[in-house]
This record gives sequence, structure tokens and C-alpha cells, in this order.
Amino acid sequence: MLDGETLQHEFESEFESEFEGEFENEYEGEYEGEEFLGGLLRGVGSALGLGEGEYEYEYEYENEYESEAFFGRLRGIARKLAPVLKKVAPIAARAVGTAIGGPAVGGALGTIAGQLAREGEFEYEFESELEGEFESEYEYEALPQPEALAEVLAAMASRAQSEAEAEAYTGAFTARIIPIKNHAMRQVSPKLIKGAATLTRTLRKSPSTRPLVKAVPTIVARASNTLARQAAQGKPISSQTAARVMANETQKVLANPMTCAKTLVRSTQAAQKVTKPAPRRRREPVYE
Repeated sequence: MLDGETLQHEFESEFESEFEGEFENEYEGEYEGEEFLGGLLRGVGSALGLGEGEYEYEYEYENEYESEAFFGRLRGIARKLAPVLKKVAPIAARAVGTAIGGPAVGGALGTIAGQLAREGEFEYEFESELEGEFESEYEYEALPQPEALAEVLAAMASRAQSEAEAEAYTGAFTARIIPIKNHAMRQVSPKLIKGAATLTRTLRKSPSTRPLVKAVPTIVARASNTLARQAAQGKPISSQTAARVMANETQKVLANPMTCAKTLVRSTQAAQKVTKPAPRRRREPVYE
């Protein structure tokens, strides 16, 4: 039987081979090579008028979110993300499940995630999401969302030069998100941090999927809040339970192009707010 470390290595090798020739073959001519997703997401800011990089743009997001043109551009980005996300979601869910619950749990969860993708669940959810997305915007905002600093740290993890640096950023933002309100959550938090680190490492394996690391705080927030609710009800939180919940949230977030597109836009918005320089103080006159 394969141990967790060996199986994780196999997942990462599968992930690399899955995307190594992806854009030269199936999407050749349409997406122009392996850097498609990275290039697309680097352009999210300019496409939506949000800005990225050095954050040279000043923008009132509240007004922009009311624009139908903004929604249209967001839908366009989601449609372009869809083919990549369909392949990423089951691989990432299996890796997370294995990291937290062990090979047997991860393998079972990965099989379920893969079946959902193959059976068309992905396309159905995507089309439904697009049809009713902005009519239920309030419901989306009511879902657990990571804090701004966590999303900035995730963006830094996506761009980190080394895996050690990326893992440090991941541990920092995961620890900020998990609600430690009882003994059960205190016990399971190291498992969630391990799952987040594995997910970050998996997404960083290909330049095409590195920007999706920005979605990890959303996954952690949703998973940890689900587990916290169960713990508050007195339900036991085992490693298998944590694995199932976090793998499920990984699948749900990464298999939903609109959720990913909005998460990436929100990450850019958060980074701008956090890195925006403070206004310079006016020097008080000195009287002699």
C-alpha cells in the first residue's frame, strides 16, 4: 500500500503531466500556450478596471460593481477559466483529502470529484451560476469570506520564489482564518493548515494554475466555518471529517468559474486596499 507521501508525489506528477502539454494540444490556438491562465489572471485588473502589479489605479469598487459592463467582463473571464478549472478541481480535491485524511480518504474523494466533472456537473453548475449570479449577490456575500490581509498573503504565496516561502505565507493566512473557539477546532487546525499547504503546493506546480492560489483563503474560510458549526453542535471532528469537508470545498470553489473569477477580483481589491499608502501628514507650522 502506498503511504501518504508517495501518493502525494504521484498526485503532483499527475498534475504536472496533466498540464505540461495542455495548452499546446487541446487549447492550442485559442489560449496560446502554457502561460494562458497566468496571463489571463494578470490581466484581470486591467480587464475590469481594477489594476494590479504596482496598484497604480485608483478606483471606487462599490460603483463599479453596480455596472452591467463589469458583470459582463467578469462572466467573460469566468468562461475562459472554465476549461482549466474543470481539470484542476478533482486533482486538487484529491490532494487535499489525502493530506488531511490519508490515501484511502483522498482517493475516494478524488474519485467522486472526478466523476462529477466527467458527468457534466461542472458545466451545469457553471451555467446556473451565470444565469442567477447577480440576482443572488447578497447570498454570495453572506458566505464566509477571508479577511483582506489573508488574501494579500495568498497573493504573495502565489508569487513566492521558493516553496518554503510560499508555505510560510500559506501557514500565516490559514492561521488567521480558522476560528479557534473550542477544543475541537484547536485540535483540527493543524490538519487544515496542512491541507492548505498541500493545496498551495499543488496549484503552484504549473505556471498556468499558480494564480489560483489566491482562491485558497476562500476554501479555508468555507471549510473551517463548516467545521466550526459542527463543533458548536457537539459533533466530533475527526481527520476524516476535516478531509471530506475541505476536499468538498476545494472541489466546489475550483469547479465554479464565477466564484474563482470573483475571488481573484476581490484579491486584487484587497491587495490595493492593504498596500495603498497612507496619506502624508501636513507639517504643522512652527512658531518661534
